[in-house]
Amino acid sequence: MHELNQKIAELEKEILALKKVNSELESRILRLEQNSRDAESKPSGLKPQIGILNCWEFKKCGREPGGKTISELGICPAAELKKYDGINRGKNSGRICWALVGTLCGGRVQGIYAQKIDTCLNCEFYQYVCLQEGKGMQYALLSRQ
Repeated sequence: MHELNQKIAELEKEILALKKVNSELESRILRLEQNSRDAESKPSGLKPQIGILNCWEFKKCGREPGGKTISELGICPAAELKKYDGINRGKNSGRICWALVGTLCGGRVQGIYAQKIDTCLNCEFYQYVCLQEGKGMQYALLSRQ
């Protein structure tokens, strides 16, 4: 019985953490939508880039197949994982890197989603994708067969 109560307490903590992340994402979406409207209303303002770039193209990390850093850091799962091809109009998983384990940030390979999401939410590439995709953006991975 004690183990069950302990597991319930752990799950409740995880639920609270996910609710916090969800709330933060909703807040960021609202800010990004407002920024997009503001940029579009200014003739010389910042506008989203026309081209659709994948993370390795935007960040120039060199972890794509044939990239300059793969011997040191390995091929990035975002550049290699075809299972999520097309999400947010990206190639392979190149426009949903924040949801993958093993992507690069700050010069080092990142861990699991819960450990890296705060950094990802502040990433200029993540914000770039949010701005380009708008309300149609996919923020998390859904199971694909």
